[in-house]
Amino acid sequence: MTMKNAILALLFASAPLAACSKKATYIDPDARSSVEGSGLEARDVRAVVEQMSDELMTSQMVKDFDGVPRVAVLPMENRSRFLIDQDIFTSMITDELVMASNGRLAVVNRDLLDTILKEREMKRTGQVDSQGSKSLSGVEFFLQGEVRSLSASTSKKQTDYVIVHFTLTDAESSVVGWSNRYEMKKQGGWGVLYQ
Repeated sequence: MTMKNAILALLFASAPLAACSKKATYIDPDARSSVEGSGLEARDVRAVVEQMSDELMTSQMVKDFDGVPRVAVLPMENRSRFLIDQDIFTSMITDELVMASNGRLAVVNRDLLDTILKEREMKRTGQVDSQGSKSLSGVEFFLQGEVRSLSASTSKKQTDYVIVHFTLTDAESSVVGWSNRYEMKKQGGWGVLYQ
């Protein structure tokens, strides 16, 4: 083996070790990152969820409701060019509404409906114990949301106008009683891949 081949072999052998020695750094989810593009960032999602839940809780539709309104949070629809985990929005909205409502609003979990029905059946047949039967909760409202975007680009820059839109629809009448959108426009360079 020549000296050049020995040095190359040593470099290639040590490269994975050098890559493994770097540690991740924790940063505030609301802080700007050194890796950003023109898409939705963590701080954008957090700001939208907080603003939406605050505005929804103070809306006339919720304030004027006689009793505690029950809401099903439907999965977000992504109609933008970005790869977005819609469940992040849905779970954060659910968390924020539960925490912010202080009992003024009840969030009904539709994701577990099949599991709940199986559990109810096992209780009714005596396979598992029960502390009494309850009826399934219906909802007064559906909260749905979507992400849309308009994009423009040159060979060096990308601009994105992103709208996150929510509606609260009456489950009996189908009337939209509350609706709002959250807009942002960003410009950045090419090269950031959202996963």
